[in-house]
Amino acid sequence: MLFSQASSVARIGAVAGAVMLVASCGGGGGGGTFLPMVAPPPPATVPPVVKHSIGGTVTGLEGRLVLQNNAGDDLQLSADGKFTFATPLVEGSDYKVSIRTQPLWQFCTVTKDTGKASADVSDVTVACSAAAAKVETLAGTGSPGAANGKGTAASFLLPYGIALTKDGGLLIGDWGNNLVRKISPEADVTTFAGNGNFATVDGNGTAASFEDLTGLTVDATDTAFVADAGGHRIRKITPTADVTTVAGNGTNTTTDGNGTAATFNTPVSVAVDAVGNLYVLEYGGGVVRKITPTGDVTTLAGSSPRGFADGTGTAAKFGRGYNMAIDASGNLYVADSENHRIRKITPTGVVTTLAGTGTPGATDGPGDSATFSDPRGVAVDAHGNVYVADFGSSLLRRITPAGVVSTLAGQKGITGGQDGIGAAATFAQPLGLTINAAGTLYVADTFGNVIRKVTPVRAP
Repeated sequence: MLFSQASSVARIGAVAGAVMLVASCGGGGGGGTFLPMVAPPPPATVPPVVKHSIGGTVTGLEGRLVLQNNAGDDLQLSADGKFTFATPLVEGSDYKVSIRTQPLWQFCTVTKDTGKASADVSDVTVACSAAAAKVETLAGTGSPGAANGKGTAASFLLPYGIALTKDGGLLIGDWGNNLVRKISPEADVTTFAGNGNFATVDGNGTAASFEDLTGLTVDATDTAFVADAGGHRIRKITPTADVTTVAGNGTNTTTDGNGTAATFNTPVSVAVDAVGNLYVLEYGGGVVRKITPTGDVTTLAGSSPRGFADGTGTAAKFGRGYNMAIDASGNLYVADSENHRIRKITPTGVVTTLAGTGTPGATDGPGDSATFSDPRGVAVDAHGNVYVADFGSSLLRRITPAGVVSTLAGQKGITGGQDGIGAAATFAQPLGLTINAAGTLYVADTFGNVIRKVTPVRAP
């Protein structure tokens, strides 16, 4: 018993000794200093990183707007309302909201755009408003003629078709002269193809001739296609001005087939898609035809007799139309002049009415209540806005993707050639229209015998 108690005491002493440290002075084993063991300090506490969101409100937006914060963190918007950037900022960081790209034909401004992220920010304000239209005369004296020259030293006779070339210039279907004219980016006007003779002759440049040429288009290779209305054919013009016949044989009917085995009834407008399909609007037939790159011609939409009906394929009907345009998705927009409407055709041939009641007029507003008067020119931009040369009213109109119609320039029912901004400008019954990537419009101001340039500017 005693032995057991002594052993327990020894074990307790040993444990107690284990919590003492011996500090040996020198290497010789003399007396040492005993120190108690000290526990390590707890790890330092790292304060949490506080971050704050940056956002605000956008109003008046029509189209696509891209905002940036601190020249990064892009945010794309397409409708009015609240917005918040995806990346929050560390508390105390600076923020700066700016516009990277704004919708075509709108100007947007940012207020309360800078500051420090000391709390969540929600009062950045972006206000967008419609641009004004600055109208200038690019080329033409205004008097009928066929003179080449620079800008307003040149002359035209009833210019109709108009299309952009790869270098930023234009091709013009000079209807009254039966010529294809070229306008360089520096506004030098030359004759590209045709000799003025009223005949269907293939050849190079002025060795070729047309029969009542009207609309034209240019594809990604800078090859032009011309609606030869009086010849009832579709013609092709290479960048080196070689003119050949793509489809049609001169017979004034609407017959499907391949190349010159097909027939057209007064083709007046052509459009080309991204893969090289051509689309043809027939003035006489009231239909839209499709030509594949291999020359197969079919009827996409519309049927005889002419009329008005939405629907798919031949269940739809059109009146006499003058021009059409195509968007990046392959949708066609037709100036259905006789019906005073703008029609839309999907790639599968579904036809709907984009805007216009069918009653002649110049009323702005939602598509189902807006009116047009014999619309003849049409163009579409990359954001889906459609522009209309309203021939009967001598106005330049715009339709948003939501179908809202507004007037960009011109004075209702007043014809003329006055340059200016918005309603200070006048047109003389324009037929042709095209638009470049920057939103600049070019107008074949037909009965003014001039080509006009229309650019968006900040409204006064």
